[in-house]
Amino acid sequence: MLYKNRYNCISFFLLVLAGSLLASCDKMDANYKDFVKDGEIVYTGRVDSLRIFPGRNRLQLQWLLVSDPKITKCKVYWNNRRDSAIIDVKKTAATDTIKHTITNLASGVYAFEVYTYDNLGHSSSKAEVTGTVYGDNYAESIFNRPLDSAIYHPSDKRTVLKWFGVSEQATIVEVKYTGVDGLLKTVRQVPVLNPNMPNDKPAMLDSLVLPGYKTGTTFTYRTGYKPVPTAMDVFYTDYTEVTNIILYVPPAPPTANTNLALKMKGGQSSGTLANLTDGDRSKAAVWQPSSAERGDLNVWFYVDLASVQEVNKTQIYFVKDPAKITYHEVLYTDPTVTTIKDGTTAWIRAYIKFGPPEEEEINAIVDKNGLPVKTRFIKVNIGLIDSGANINVSEFEVYKKF
Repeated sequence: MLYKNRYNCISFFLLVLAGSLLASCDKMDANYKDFVKDGEIVYTGRVDSLRIFPGRNRLQLQWLLVSDPKITKCKVYWNNRRDSAIIDVKKTAATDTIKHTITNLASGVYAFEVYTYDNLGHSSSKAEVTGTVYGDNYAESIFNRPLDSAIYHPSDKRTVLKWFGVSEQATIVEVKYTGVDGLLKTVRQVPVLNPNMPNDKPAMLDSLVLPGYKTGTTFTYRTGYKPVPTAMDVFYTDYTEVTNIILYVPPAPPTANTNLALKMKGGQSSGTLANLTDGDRSKAAVWQPSSAERGDLNVWFYVDLASVQEVNKTQIYFVKDPAKITYHEVLYTDPTVTTIKDGTTAWIRAYIKFGPPEEEEINAIVDKNGLPVKTRFIKVNIGLIDSGANINVSEFEVYKKF
């Protein structure tokens, strides 16, 4: 009898619980029907890959419409929904890229909401993005790239500018000068990749060549910056006028020091190595890499000093088209190396310079402690701006200067 009463109690409890659940479901169904009393909820396709490209008192929003052919417009809200813009859309079968520029914005941080709509007023879920607008405050914080020197080379009528360092945000230096024909010329310098470190960010070279420069004139330059790499605008400094242009005077040949490379042999990517070590700095006999060898934009030569020597200076005479050289480096071998094996010899870098060299390029060849190196072999790698860079080198000299 006790077991039967317990069974009856449990059955009664289950019946009460089932009744409560049915009542709750009826109530929820009634609320849902009230919510969608005009039909089921319809959403249009949400924008994809929403991005911001900041600018000067403006910015550009960009997004993708991947699917949903019913989309006919997009709406953008910002400034806590106090401002908005409507963009009409003609959806295609492909993925569409939508761009919208918003102007007359004060500098600061903004949050944006983007929705899509169809002709019946159905909207998508919200897409959000935050970005910064830049203005006068940023413009007042930038400065022209510092100039170290401007040297005029009368032999080929070029002026070489030497720069100090500059912020990574600098994206361009623009120089205006008068050419030998009396016309105004403009040369622009932008960051470039280091050919020996392709994974590094592009960087500004430390020199710039103004070809065909009219002597006796001045030049002006300005620097452009982007606050972030994706910025749509470049912020420029004011122009600076440069009046102090120095005349290049080649250094005198060494007197007491011996050229250790004189009449020495070695190897080269192409051309005649003997012209590099014949003691003649003029253009009468030069090393000129072949057109086929210039195809990979890198040429080289090395000199065998015949025995291990202490050296701390090299002098290279670039007598044709130095402006078409992107970099050059001087390398040496460990004193234990007695022969050169192509592709397997370990070279140690002593010096590297990005940008065009001087006509007479003097390089320090020292170890990590600033002392002369002991070596038998010295190599020079040269990068070219293009395969048509028909450079000439008249002489390569090696010294230990006291």
